[in-house]
Amino acid sequence: MHYHEFETSFEVRLQAHTDAYPNAAEYHRARYNQTIQYLLSSILEQTDTLIQQSETTWAHTEEIVSDILYCGEITIEQLFALEIPNQLTADRDFEAVKTKLYETKYYPISEHLNYLAFPPALERKAFIRKHLNRFKEKSRFCDLGFGPGVLTAFILQQNASWQADGVDVSKHCLHHAQRLLRKKEVLEKSELSVGDVRNLPYPDDTFDVVIAIEVLEHIPDPEAGLSEAMRVLKSGGYAITALPVQLPLTMHLYDFDTPDEVLALYKKVGLEVIDFETKEFQRQAGAFVDTFALSIKP
Repeated sequence: MHYHEFETSFEVRLQAHTDAYPNAAEYHRARYNQTIQYLLSSILEQTDTLIQQSETTWAHTEEIVSDILYCGEITIEQLFALEIPNQLTADRDFEAVKTKLYETKYYPISEHLNYLAFPPALERKAFIRKHLNRFKEKSRFCDLGFGPGVLTAFILQQNASWQADGVDVSKHCLHHAQRLLRKKEVLEKSELSVGDVRNLPYPDDTFDVVIAIEVLEHIPDPEAGLSEAMRVLKSGGYAITALPVQLPLTMHLYDFDTPDEVLALYKKVGLEVIDFETKEFQRQAGAFVDTFALSIKP
């Protein structure tokens, strides 16, 4: 709604009582105008703060928004018009979540938007960056649940010899990620497909590195997904994983209660954890903890 449209609608609403109650209507008009002035001043203050952000922050925002518009094949107006699915079933049924969330065009766009400023998303990228120098010069990666493809593209941009495969349950994520990799000029170094992390289409001992970032909690049996990751990971290969704790979202089909439970899962499937971080983040419903791990398959 444009401002002149707001003013017209505002007056139409008040007019219904203006003739019968002119003083009351004028009082409310003045009170609302004060509120509007306050909100406009607040917006200008926020804009001043925004303008003063570093060039690095502006460049980061430019890159992410540009990537989203290209990959989602939408405009800024269409981006803000996208509706968040709000009919997920409370019983946490995988097929229902898949149909009502993952199989929507909104899903990869919403996940990509997290990389604008959502701290856990930025931390995932930072944790991977921290360990890139551990990997072999020629490494073959597998990104499980690659989503919008942000992490896949980031890894492939670090070394011209690296290759990446990956699966995601969402065909919209596949399309979005392939467009991102094309934009970043690394598509030819990747082989992405639609698939289930519990039944990977790869032979045993295929990959040097397996990435499972914020994906295992989206299936009802994380152990099954991680066991499949172990199957396709070479002996001596690395696993980079991230799992939230105390974050009971409808799309999360398994809840981890403590970091120790996450560590127990890694130990159960035979991973040797060599770096484990926990970080607390805030959200409207309260705090939650994200865990980040680098492990090796003995």
